[in-house]
Amino acid sequence: MYTLGQIAEFIDAKVVGDSAIQIDSIASATIAKNTQLTYVVGQKHKQELINSQAGAVILNKELLEDCPTNALIVNNVYLAFAKITHYFKKQVTHQIGIHPSAKTNNAKIAGNCVIGKNVVIGNNVTIGANTIIEDNVNIGDNTYLQANIVILQGCTIGNNVFISPGVVIGSEGFGNAKDDQGHWHTIAHLGSVIIGNDVSIGANTAIDRGTLEDTQIHNGVRLDNLIQIAHNVIVGKDSAIAASTAIAGSTVIGKRCMIGGMVGIIGHLNICNDVVIGGKSIVDRNITSPGMYTGIMPLMPHRQWKKVSLWLTKLDKIITYLNIKLKNLKD
Repeated sequence: MYTLGQIAEFIDAKVVGDSAIQIDSIASATIAKNTQLTYVVGQKHKQELINSQAGAVILNKELLEDCPTNALIVNNVYLAFAKITHYFKKQVTHQIGIHPSAKTNNAKIAGNCVIGKNVVIGNNVTIGANTIIEDNVNIGDNTYLQANIVILQGCTIGNNVFISPGVVIGSEGFGNAKDDQGHWHTIAHLGSVIIGNDVSIGANTAIDRGTLEDTQIHNGVRLDNLIQIAHNVIVGKDSAIAASTAIAGSTVIGKRCMIGGMVGIIGHLNICNDVVIGGKSIVDRNITSPGMYTGIMPLMPHRQWKKVSLWLTKLDKIITYLNIKLKNLKD
């Protein structure tokens, strides 16, 4: 826990308000409470700022008049946020074997496993060799973890989950902020990963923890090998994703979706329920209607792609125009 004045020193900010208030954590603007810090970037999030119940907000001076609470004024809001996250990141216990506070409930635990502080393991759980389970992880009943799995701090695994070798759950998300000199500053991801019940996760799949809120894999999901699921992604109930697909941060996938192999999905999208996406497709926009979608193009220089994509979007109009011309010629 830090005072607002201390936080201002950490990120070189100007305090507007009460520098003595205590801040215990960071949360997004829409859910932050009066003991929490948040940040707001740009006018498009102005309404979130106005409605925020946070104890303090990192922002630039242009948004100060709309801030209903204490403010930390900086020039580069995202960079300041990146820096302060590291002060709130929880440290894990480093030890060999099983921490005495862990509740293993007679789980079958193979050799060379590490189980951290305050871990809770349900009934009839099997854990393969060389698996690492960090502090404050919860694992449900009848779950089977094969060898060489890493589950990082604070993650939750449901009942009847099957996890293949090499899976990493709760790894740091890919979030970075640039300073004025062009140097990158890593964001410490403070959220977690929540895996529902009856989920299957294939070998060497990585599921990143959320930035402030949680990455979520809902009940009944099937994940193949070598899948990348980035921070704050939500995968809806009973969806299935084939190998080598990558989903960028904060995308929400609906229920009962089927996603083919080697699909790339960019961040901050919404894909509705009952969508099927063909293999090797690139998804770069929201999908709002159920159905099957495919989008595959050969590699080409970007300058050429910009011209090609412009014509592709007009093909239906061109065909309509040509059909009209052809009909007029026949008449």
